[in-house]
Amino acid sequence: MTNTLEATSFGATSTTDDVLAGVNLKGKRILVTGVSAGLGVETARSLAAHGAHVVGAARDLNKAKAASEQVRKDAAGNGGSFDLVELDLANLKSVRACAEGLLAKGEAFDVVIANAGVMATPFGHTADGFETQFGTNHLGHFVLVNRIAPLIRKGGRVINLSSAGHRTSNVDLEDPNFERAPYDPWVAYGRSKTANILFTVAFDKRHRERGVRAAAVHPGVIQKELES
Repeated sequence: MTNTLEATSFGATSTTDDVLAGVNLKGKRILVTGVSAGLGVETARSLAAHGAHVVGAARDLNKAKAASEQVRKDAAGNGGSFDLVELDLANLKSVRACAEGLLAKGEAFDVVIANAGVMATPFGHTADGFETQFGTNHLGHFVLVNRIAPLIRKGGRVINLSSAGHRTSNVDLEDPNFERAPYDPWVAYGRSKTANILFTVAFDKRHRERGVRAAAVHPGVIQKELES
């Protein structure tokens, strides 16, 4: 990636365009999950506006299509592109189907941004019987990213959106579905975000020798609609 930025300090009022000023993403291919609301839409828009070929993944394609209208406009005006694929992180059949579709196309990615997620939801389960937040925020992305890992180019990056909320709880592999402990939505959220970080560390360790690195980021406290 061509980067003419000097060391810059960003703050609460910085925009995505501020951060990407001087960055040329033409020719780069980037997967972003959760592009029907919030951070996912703005992430996709800013990347496409700087020339990237963005593949956006979302559970509700109709909602994503409406939400990403500006993404398409900015992509068209700046040499980028934007495509949508269906992905329901709370259903591993959907996750595997999405991954297999991407593998079948065989088009490599420079960056995978695991952005989608849910937060502090009422107690429930995914289609596969996992507690909703752990299953959606961690397991869905875990399966997707590992399955499409062969598509990530040398020098590529995996970015997992975690949260400072990870401080509320460690992962509990003895009781991941709250079958013994009373359910607390924020504890469950913390577990899923800690899992995101641990997955990032392990993925980075396994793939760094081939030039692929992973990082977990805290996006800050932002008013947004979380979208899986």
